[in-house]
Amino acid sequence: MFIIKFITVFILSFLTASLNAQTNYYISENGNNNNDGLTELTPFLTINKGVLEVQAGGTVYVMNGTYRNISFNEDKELGVNPANLENSEVVNINKSGTVNNEITIRNLEGHTPIIEFDGVGGIKLSSGVSYIIIEGFEVVGASQFISYDQAMSNRADKVAAGTDPDDEITYNKKYFDGNGIFGFGEHSHIIVRNNIVHDTPGSGIRFNDSDYMIIEDNTVYNATWWTTSASSGIVFAETNPLPATDNGTDIKMIMRRNTVYNNWNRIPFYKTQLPDNSGNTNPDYGTAEYTNILDGQGLYVTRSDDNYNGTFLFENNLCVNNGKNGINFDNSLSASAIFQNNTLYYNGVHDIIQANSFEEGNIWHGGQKVGGIKANKVFSANAVNNIIVTRNNTDSDSIVSAIEFNNIYVYDDNFENIIGDGVYSAIDNLFLNGKLKNPDGVTNEFDTNNLVNIDPAFVNAPSIVDGAIDMSQTNFELMTNSPAINTGNPNYSPVTDIDGVPRPTNITDAISYSSFENSTDGWTQFGATVALSSEEASTGNQSLFTSERNFNYSSPRLFLDGLLTIGETYTFYVNVKLADGGTGTSEITIKNTLGDEVTYSNLTENGPKIVNNQNWTQLSGDFTYTGSDQIFVYIKGPTLADGAGSFYIDDFSLVPQDSDPVNFENISDDVIDIGAYESSITLGLESEQSLNNLVKLFPNPASSSISLIGVHNLKNIQLYDILGRQHLLKEHPQNVGKKIIININHLTSGVYLIKFNDQVIKFIKQ
Repeated sequence: MFIIKFITVFILSFLTASLNAQTNYYISENGNNNNDGLTELTPFLTINKGVLEVQAGGTVYVMNGTYRNISFNEDKELGVNPANLENSEVVNINKSGTVNNEITIRNLEGHTPIIEFDGVGGIKLSSGVSYIIIEGFEVVGASQFISYDQAMSNRADKVAAGTDPDDEITYNKKYFDGNGIFGFGEHSHIIVRNNIVHDTPGSGIRFNDSDYMIIEDNTVYNATWWTTSASSGIVFAETNPLPATDNGTDIKMIMRRNTVYNNWNRIPFYKTQLPDNSGNTNPDYGTAEYTNILDGQGLYVTRSDDNYNGTFLFENNLCVNNGKNGINFDNSLSASAIFQNNTLYYNGVHDIIQANSFEEGNIWHGGQKVGGIKANKVFSANAVNNIIVTRNNTDSDSIVSAIEFNNIYVYDDNFENIIGDGVYSAIDNLFLNGKLKNPDGVTNEFDTNNLVNIDPAFVNAPSIVDGAIDMSQTNFELMTNSPAINTGNPNYSPVTDIDGVPRPTNITDAISYSSFENSTDGWTQFGATVALSSEEASTGNQSLFTSERNFNYSSPRLFLDGLLTIGETYTFYVNVKLADGGTGTSEITIKNTLGDEVTYSNLTENGPKIVNNQNWTQLSGDFTYTGSDQIFVYIKGPTLADGAGSFYIDDFSLVPQDSDPVNFENISDDVIDIGAYESSITLGLESEQSLNNLVKLFPNPASSSISLIGVHNLKNIQLYDILGRQHLLKEHPQNVGKKIIININHLTSGVYLIKFNDQVIKFIKQ
């Protein structure tokens, strides 16, 4: 009897716990914390009450309204500092979800809640919190009510309090330093998406000591103006592996599809206790006498743990008019970064802002000469398919850097001795203005593999301004004549663009392939000159030409880092043809570096194969991957003894072992575009529309819903099948973030037309 009763109690307790774990709660500014919070009609008053009650797997839905921190002081609207400069954050998330059962704090669908703060910040994650999703909020700080004089006075107060390091720790006047969405202390598996964060004195979004983070689809602007902490729009700082045993090279830290603009620093950096691994050797760094502006980047990763091996992914971001670099990645000795399909425009505006401030009688804090993508003191960095437009200056000494890779290192196990050059590449990008610097500090070394000093032809990009840019008047999509269209590297291809529009993909099981129809596809020179050529082609119209060879190994090469799986065997294929007058052999070779050991593997079956200048010859060979720190494949041409002549390669395929090569006759010419936006043409328009009014529909085909981007004031919406029969909408279209979502679950499979605002678009319901 006791056993039966125990089992019954256990089952009831388990079911009760499970039900509580899945319970959702609702919040309204007209609610009451004495309600049960379980329905829209009985909501709680505060978000923190919802956080208190929710368990793993549950969601806190926040309805329309403005939610503020306790002691929020509205006197600042009169230009007066609040009486209390130590106000707390509005929301404190102090509990964790679990794997596949995250705790979600978000807007109720169709609602746009506002979180307004004048203290520590908007939404804070306590140390140790994991498996959290935050989405759908507008977070507003107090920057618009702060003046330069007030912020400098705050710095002076902090200096006075900081004569003793312990005093500075207790300096809690966070009014001038508050962050929007943030966490200090260990966090992992956090997603922050679809938020608008602005006018925060400190960072818009910032996480320290974290791992497995996704920051996506957010808009951050007018941040970091007044803090003394040298911060930036969106920041990962002091990243470390969580847990410590999970320290692979996988992509774990992601910033994608964010729009960041007008984020800059106005106040010189001050800190009594300097951060670890700062990398700054200036003896005045962070002292009371320090007058430099340091940061104000758009996206910033800094001071990762020296042993952190993970990869940071920056993709499909739009960075405009930020104070320093659009994207900066530094002081992360073991970490790597991939920068792909970002659009950066007129960043590096600190000197403009400082010039205006100086004219007003303030101290000069300028001197920045950067504005694009920068990587410094890191393990590796690869920039692919980015558009970077910097300020156009006639004074060469004032031209800012479009891309700058400095001190890309490989260290020994004690991080003391450089044992070789790290991996870096900048390929298939488009640059307008700006200097290009490789790790040796030499300019213009990336010209071969990029479009340099080419106008990307945006639909509506702004002119240089001496302050904030109004982004509502801009459009960074590509005009139909843009050179960035169909010229990206398909080996680096996000699934969608910044608006969620699908990028083109070709149907193939290949791990990597290169047709050289639109770009070098990631191939770079290895002791030779490589360039696209229309003189010869195995298929299509172009191939890759290798010339100016001075060594037997002089060749084209392709880095394979991150493409291969340990223990798997792969087959390589490539077509080779010699230039006129050339004779000799060719073969596929792998150079693999693992620690201090370097191995070379010649893959071509039966050794080097005879090639000629009359016909294309296919080389092939197998390779089993056992691990590496750096690995690339290169195609060797004739030896010096044979004349070391120039040669062409085309139709490269890297596939699983014994698979056929890619059929390049069936590969589409529609490859990924360079930049954050994938160009598209609206289908079925009854009349030609202005470029500014192009509408995108995705996905297409679709199963449950379609989204429209670029629609304003949606009206007269009608839905027809291909036979002209009208169908009613199941529910009213929803405005979510940057798109309008229309439910099509009720439709049967087939072809449909959606009409709106005198436009028509065809789509397929699966």
